[in-house]
Amino acid sequence: MSDIQTVATAPVAPPMPAPKLGRWARPNELPVIDFAPMSGRNEEAKERLAREVHDACRDIGFLTIVNHPVPPQKIAEIFRQSKRFFALPLESKMKAYMGHSNLFRGYLPMDQPGQKKAFRGKAIEGFQPHLDPARMKARKPHMNEAFQASLELPEDDPDVVAGKPLHGHNLWPDDLPGFKEAVLDYHTTMTQFAALLASVFARGLSLPADYFAQFYRKPLIQVRLLHYLSQDQQAALEGGDSRAHQDAGGFTMLQQDDVGGLEIKSKSGEWLIVPPVENSFVVNIGDSMRMWTNNRFASTLHRVVNHYGRERYSIGVFANPDYDTVIRPLSTCVDAEHPPTFEKMPSGEALLFLYSRVWPSLGEPDKASGY
Repeated sequence: MSDIQTVATAPVAPPMPAPKLGRWARPNELPVIDFAPMSGRNEEAKERLAREVHDACRDIGFLTIVNHPVPPQKIAEIFRQSKRFFALPLESKMKAYMGHSNLFRGYLPMDQPGQKKAFRGKAIEGFQPHLDPARMKARKPHMNEAFQASLELPEDDPDVVAGKPLHGHNLWPDDLPGFKEAVLDYHTTMTQFAALLASVFARGLSLPADYFAQFYRKPLIQVRLLHYLSQDQQAALEGGDSRAHQDAGGFTMLQQDDVGGLEIKSKSGEWLIVPPVENSFVVNIGDSMRMWTNNRFASTLHRVVNHYGRERYSIGVFANPDYDTVIRPLSTCVDAEHPPTFEKMPSGEALLFLYSRVWPSLGEPDKASGY
């Protein structure tokens, strides 16, 4: 008998497939929906529009909205302010560095992740599945920077005094007159547009039009200014693919410039490039709304791949509900064939779970966290 002992080895996971370039989406693959009826009095037209939106959210989770109520001059102004900010020297931008606070607001330099020592919050299975270690890819350089702001709250606001996570004031650069005012004005405008969109979702889900208003009284809506440098094709593909993700909140409203680069993953596994349409909004469903609808609405994986030889600017608005919102499957999305897929999820804690893992912060313990 041999004295040699063999040791069982763990199975080796197959390598991740190499990322593939996207192709431009065909006109019939991404719905373009005219929002003009929402400014009129024809209730039948509003219901038809709500059904269109419902079907788009169910089928692919992305749609382009035209003839919306956001004035073109406000869109032009927020892009102008974004370019002013990102043109500042790095030293000036770093005065508003996100890591200077616990609120995930301010300037995010290129390729700055969260730190394990600062992890907070708690989520449930099914929320942000792309963060599963078994699915995560090693991050490659992506060459993008960001600035984000949320509802500006004074020091004597009751939630700030109580230490409720994600509530407080924004961080601003010192030497950019008019920037703060323009960003906050856009935040206000987009909060109003988010309310209109939420009412359309509610109609399509056979709920009262104002159903979601109860969850958006003091919402954690973020305005995120984004700036992408161009990379060579392979670097842009690897960097963008390594950050492919599903959004976390209720829904996202995105303005992109004419460069392109936003890509979504179709049900067949292809990456589709979303065509830029001037003054339109690309709207997509986030995990929170997907879970609210008991997985009826799709929260679709997407990425940005900028290999077009130009800098890319986009403005994202993330319509997250109030911190204290508890998300449960909607009654109109549950039946014998579609039983509840989960019991409940505290929205604020789930967002805190995500933010602390992907963005820098001071990492100080929260006074009023539920976990």
